[in-house]
Amino acid sequence: MSKTSNWMSIGPENITVTLSRPSVLNGVRQDKIVMRVPTMSDLRAATKHVKDKEEQEIYLFASLTECAPGDIERLSIRDYNRIQEGFFRHVNEDHADAAQAVGKAAGD
Repeated sequence: MSKTSNWMSIGPENITVTLSRPSVLNGVRQDKIVMRVPTMSDLRAATKHVKDKEEQEIYLFASLTECAPGDIERLSIRDYNRIQEGFFRHVNEDHADAAQAVGKAAGD
């Protein structure tokens, strides 16, 4: 099992990411965000309804965290990177392989 960061907690059905600073998510100021396990359906939905890869990822993360896309866009870069790392941990323990898989699913 690979080592995780102290700001990430991995469970069988979700990952909890502690934000570097509280942020407003769904109208509530929070210091953590929970991301559920992604499905192939989530990836397909993200690629169908948006214009570019960046927007696809924001849409996907919003869906997985049950937040509005605008909430994800307002996160600091540090916290957005934490969400990305959590996503890649969920799809595959090997971060590099997971990034390639997402790129292929998004039509890269």
